[in-house]
Amino acid sequence: MRSRPWPPPCAPGSTPEMSIPHGPVPSRPRRARVWVTAALLALVLAGCGVRLDSAPPTAPSPDPQEQVRQQAARSAADLYAAAQAARDTTEDDAVRDALLAVEQAASAHHHALGGVWEPWPGSGPEATTYPGADPAAPTPTPTATAQDVLGLLESTASDAQSASLEQVGLEDRGVAVLLGSIAISANYLAADLAGALGGEASQLPAAPLPAPAPGSIDADTSRLVDGARYAFEVVAARSSGAQRDAASERAGQLAAVGDAVQPEEDTRQVAYDISGTTSDRDLAGLAELDVVGAYLTVLDGDPGDPAAVLAAATYAAGQARSWDVTLPALPGLS
Repeated sequence: MRSRPWPPPCAPGSTPEMSIPHGPVPSRPRRARVWVTAALLALVLAGCGVRLDSAPPTAPSPDPQEQVRQQAARSAADLYAAAQAARDTTEDDAVRDALLAVEQAASAHHHALGGVWEPWPGSGPEATTYPGADPAAPTPTPTATAQDVLGLLESTASDAQSASLEQVGLEDRGVAVLLGSIAISANYLAADLAGALGGEASQLPAAPLPAPAPGSIDADTSRLVDGARYAFEVVAARSSGAQRDAASERAGQLAAVGDAVQPEEDTRQVAYDISGTTSDRDLAGLAELDVVGAYLTVLDGDPGDPAAVLAAATYAAGQARSWDVTLPALPGLS
């Protein structure tokens, strides 16, 4: 009788076969060899990738914070697709420019959020491959209009604001900061698109930060805000009329925030480097962007009243725009 090779080959998709003997009942030593053979066969099967009694693979269950991140990433992907589709069918140049800004910002938001996670094909018992590093983008909605995009922007701003405030105090507070920046971005993108369409968009709450309680502001925030205060005092000294009044008022508001640091932690300086700006309006606008970043960072610590802090960051972003500075895709973070 021709002998079989041992161990059997592990060809992909194949299962090694075991010959079942026929004839008289084997003696005790032969029975022992059969049991040894069976044990060896089980080991070979394990080496071939066959798992006996192993649970089928399943997709991981996201925790609540991951669900928030995933939903925000999906919103960014939907916004990108809608803006792209609407821009392709829009002839008005102002509307097209506003939609292009939305498209670019949504792409940046999607990337910053880490993209949309998709389960691998055939997740569960039928799993075949693992997800790639960059899942395919959603198919653009061919019927999207600029008005549809405006509605998505308004809901994105509102949802991101609410989610940001809900994330304050959780383990990964960076999610609160990122969502706060996205909310501010979507808020003003909606204002620009609505203006191009000849209307107005609903806006997030925006107001200067009330004077904090003494000792409630950390040293880093105090120093950043104080640097902006110094910039506005310089602008006020160089200006006249309405511009001087606006810069002087803003310097006073920021001074009240910077003063709320513990005296023993105070690292403010007498003067700050303001070189590199081409005009007073640039200096004021860039100072406001620094304030946006400072206030968003507060959400990563102990903000006290996070809604007031986020509203103050939104206000600072609006003030930067009033000085003719364009907001980046992630205000305060980029």
